[in-house]
Formats: sequence, structure tokens, C-alpha cells
Amino acid sequence: MLMTHNTAVRVGNRRLTLTNLDKVLYPETGTTKAEVLQYVTEIGPVLLPLLAGRPLTRKRWPDGTSAPPFFHKNVEAATPDWVPTHVLTQGSRTVEYPEVTDLAALVYFAQSGALEFHVPQWRFAPDGTPADPDRLVIDLDPGPGVTLDECAQVALRVRERLRDRGLDALPVTSGSKGIHLYAGLPPGWPSRRCSEVAKAIATELERQTPDSVTATMTRARRTGKVFVDWSQNSASKTTISPYSLRGTARPFVAAPRTWDEIAAPGLTQLEFGDVLRRVRAGVAPAVVPGPGAAPEPRGVAPAAPPVTPMLATATTVDRFASRADPAVWAFEYKLDGIRALVHVSSDAGSESVRLISRNGNDMTATYPELAAVPAGLRGHSGILDGEIVAFGADGAPSFARLQQRMGRTRPREVAAAAARNPVRLLLFDLLELDGTGLAGKPYRDRRTVLSAIRFAADDTWQVPEPAPDDLHEALASSAENHMEGIVAKRRDSTYRPGRSPNWVKIKHVRVAEVVIGGWQPGEGGRTAGIGSLLVGVPEGGGLRYVGKVGSGLTGAALDELRSRATELATAESPFHPPVPEGDARTAHWLRPELVAEVRFTEVTDDGRLRHPVWRGLRPDKGPDQVFPEATG
Repeated sequence: MLMTHNTAVRVGNRRLTLTNLDKVLYPETGTTKAEVLQYVTEIGPVLLPLLAGRPLTRKRWPDGTSAPPFFHKNVEAATPDWVPTHVLTQGSRTVEYPEVTDLAALVYFAQSGALEFHVPQWRFAPDGTPADPDRLVIDLDPGPGVTLDECAQVALRVRERLRDRGLDALPVTSGSKGIHLYAGLPPGWPSRRCSEVAKAIATELERQTPDSVTATMTRARRTGKVFVDWSQNSASKTTISPYSLRGTARPFVAAPRTWDEIAAPGLTQLEFGDVLRRVRAGVAPAVVPGPGAAPEPRGVAPAAPPVTPMLATATTVDRFASRADPAVWAFEYKLDGIRALVHVSSDAGSESVRLISRNGNDMTATYPELAAVPAGLRGHSGILDGEIVAFGADGAPSFARLQQRMGRTRPREVAAAAARNPVRLLLFDLLELDGTGLAGKPYRDRRTVLSAIRFAADDTWQVPEPAPDDLHEALASSAENHMEGIVAKRRDSTYRPGRSPNWVKIKHVRVAEVVIGGWQPGEGGRTAGIGSLLVGVPEGGGLRYVGKVGSGLTGAALDELRSRATELATAESPFHPPVPEGDARTAHWLRPELVAEVRFTEVTDDGRLRHPVWRGLRPDKGPDQVFPEATG
């Protein structure tokens, strides 16, 4: 406990002098500087990972919140030399920003009167320049006459629209008036794209409910409305960090909340005492900072295992054969399913399972037969990596059958689909077990631990046998068993989020993930409906056209596509370069948000897919997760 007078303390391996500890910083509650520093010290383990790697802007109230505050971007002359700094030029201004990497730095800035810690949505790249954002933020600011409950209802609608774009959000009551929503991002989202997506959501909500929502900055137009502020995704803008204090009359905090809290009536802002009690009790919802790599803050607990899976890079037999040393590479069968990170919590009192897709969506309710912890894992907790697979009549994975399970959430529909097409969870990696992180261990060691977990023959969870050690034998075995191909993994590779050359995949049939950008009417009885889809792959900041897909579209698929096409209709083509005039003449354009999978024979010289056949939508992936590797 901090003392209430001037004192020297040791924080980690740093020695700090704390002054004026009995000064009242929040006059309305009598909260002193000592209590503020106590909060900062105790909240450090959950606050530091959100600040690490980002330039820090401080808002200071050295004389308490009844006095005027001021912002500080540059480091002060008195800042200790052990606080890392970064020089950035923004427009005509050059600023030397501090970075908080350990608890000592956090306490130092709080000691200097900083109550609010503001950071951008990006972290520094290894060369010290701004990297792409690792999160998207939308700030919901209630105007005069609007309650926090009304703001929460808008938050629920924003969440739905983020999910439609393959993202999910985590809510934070801002500690001031409104709510912030954070969505973790995969690599490759520039700030401009984040702003465009956030603005599109804000504009859509304003168009649908203009009496209660505005996307306009003008303050005079906010009375009685929630302002959906999309602008904080600009690379030059900052947002109050979750778990930071606010310089308000009372010691409120930008507090992470659960969606159940947001949906319940009577939502209020939380003070620092409330937040500390939640953290001590383990009720501290995670704020996903995004899957981008971040420096490990010093003086806090190790970071959690990755929240996005490690992905294989596509190659061919000819390219890979010369280096396919079985002493270096292990081979697994490529499973034609949906990737899932599996979070397990199991003890004597309760069990829980969460299935998280590669774009962060919770799929648990869609696959209820996988929700029970198998006997071999009871009493344990951990994070596993695997594939959800449905099997065909030949005993091989069937993507067509799995397609009939995707995206269903209504209990009756889920139950009926599960009865017709049951699934299994096939596990191939283990990232954490009983609090011990394994992601930094070599693949060979992770597989040894995973193989030691015993699953019964009738369990819905299984660890499949590896493929033969020889590349050509593995491919032959894969083809004989009607598998999609193989995945080769370096035996010494650690587990790192995102696409990696340490895992490579070789497919038997050519399959591509594509983004739907439009459709053409059919002929005869289908004239009024969809006859074919215009598809492309993201490239150079746009969508490169790769052709039309009409074969394989079933009645059920067309019904779903008609519904989505109505929602995504737009007047402008998303393709660049433009679609050839012959294909564009009768085209109906769509916002490029739906990902699908197609089978094809080859890629033509002009980059078109030859004989593409529809396989199905991929609701587990967003357009940013589509790569032109198979279509180049």
C-alpha cells in the first residue's frame, strides 16, 4: 500500500520518488494522489499490454480535476532516460513520444499528474515507424438528452454490422459519457480502410434511424442522437486507453465490459474502485489489441497465447520437393473444414468450451455436439488448434456437408442441421495447457504433449494420425483417403499468428477463396434472379477480377445469396481494373464483403479462373483474409 506522504519506492528495478501523495485530485470524492497511484500500480498488468508499442499522449491534471488540464505529447526534460522514446514527424510537426513498456514508466507518468493515457490504434513497426493498425475503434458519443442505455442499443447494432464484415467488437464504457467499441484486426488493414469501414457503418446507421443516430461531426446536430464517431481510426488520432482513469469529477475509468452488461438495462460508468474489484474477482473482460505482434511489457505477466491461428503458405510439389527432408518437416493431412481455436476451461465445478474462428467469431452455438469437454481433458484448461470437419459417405471430409452447418445460430435450425450432418473436431496443435504457454515451444514438443491427451473412439474430439514421413507417400496417402492435400510443418517451428513459411500446404485440387463483387441475371426461369457471380481477389488496394461463377450454385445457395445481395447492393463496381465491358453490361454490383470458395482447373494467361465451380460461402473469413496465391 502506498503511503500518504512523500516517499521513495522501488517499482521493478527502478527507484522513483513519489511526491504530494496526500494531494486531492478528485475533489468530489476526496480521492488523493496516493489512491490514484495505488490504482495505477494494481491495474498495471491489464493496462500495460494495451499501451506497449504505442506512442503515449498524456492528459495531465497536476492540480486535480477542478483545475484546467493540458495535453502532453513530447517527453518532458525530466523524463528518465530509461523510458524509451520515438521521434515521429506528423505533417509539419516533429514530436518525441514516450512509450510505456513497464510498470515503472506507468507509475512515473501518473506521478507527474497524468490521469488519462491516450494511444493510437497502431503500434510501432520494428524500424520505429507506424505499422498498420491492429484494431478498429468506433466511439459512440451520446448527445444532449441521450441516456447511456440508448447509447448501448446503438452499440449492439454496430456490433452486428462489424460481424457482417467479419469482425467482432469488445465494448468499453468510456468513463466519460459514451461507449467505445474495439475490433481486433488481422494484418494488412491500413488506417484508411479502417476509417472507411467505420464511416460506412456510421452512415448506414444514420440512414436507417436518422432520428436517433448521426454520423456528422457538427455538435449542433447531436441533440437527442448518438454520434457514431468513426474518425478515431485516422493514423494521427488517439483514443483513451481501456483501464485508464478519466479526468472527470469522480474517478471514472474507461472500463471494459461484457456484452451481457451492454444489453442489460441500467448501464452506468464505473469508478476505479469498481474496476479494481472486477479485476481482483477475475471479471476483467479482455480487450483484444489485435493479432499484430506487440512487444512483451516488462514487469507484468506473460502475454496470452495468440488469438489468431498460424496459417500455412501455399506451394506446389515441384517447388517443395527439393527441401522436403523428413528430419526437418512433419506432414499432416489437409482437412477440408473450418479452422477453430478451442478455448477449454474445466475443473471439478464447471466446464466450458469456446470455438473461435480464424476471424475471431464465436462459433460454439453453431456446433453444439462439440461443446462437451471430452473425458481426457476434464479437470484441465487450455487452448487447442484444430479443424471442424463434416464427413461424407466415403468417410472423407466433405466441405459440401459442412457448408450446410455454417452460419446457423437459431437453436431449432442448429439442431436439425446437426442431426443431418454431424461434425467432429480434429485437433493438431496445443498452445496452452493448465496455465503453461506452449506457443513458444517447437512443433515437435507441442505435438508430443497433444498426443499424450487420450480421446475415446466415440469422442467428437480426435487427434488424427499424421501423414507418412515421405512427401510423395504422404501425397499418395492423402489422395487415396480423399483428403484435400497435405500440410508440411517444420518440426522446430514455434507457433506464431498469421501466414508463415514454416508451414506450407499442397493441395490435390485447385481451390481458391474469392470475394464476390457482383452478379449477373440468369437465363430462362432465372432471369429475375442470380445466374452467375462476379468474383475477384484483393490486390493493390482493390479487387482484381478473376471471372464468373455459375456452376454448382444450388437452390439453397441462391436463396442465401439473393438475401445477401439485397443488403450489399451498391451503384459502383468494386473491381479495379474494371470488369470487361461484356461482363459489366448486365452486372449488379455488391460491396466486396462476402468470401466464397470455388474449385477450378487452371488460371488463364489473363488471370481468369478456368471452369470455376461454386463450393460455398466462407462466413469464417473476411475479405482481408483472402490472398491471391492460388489465382496469380
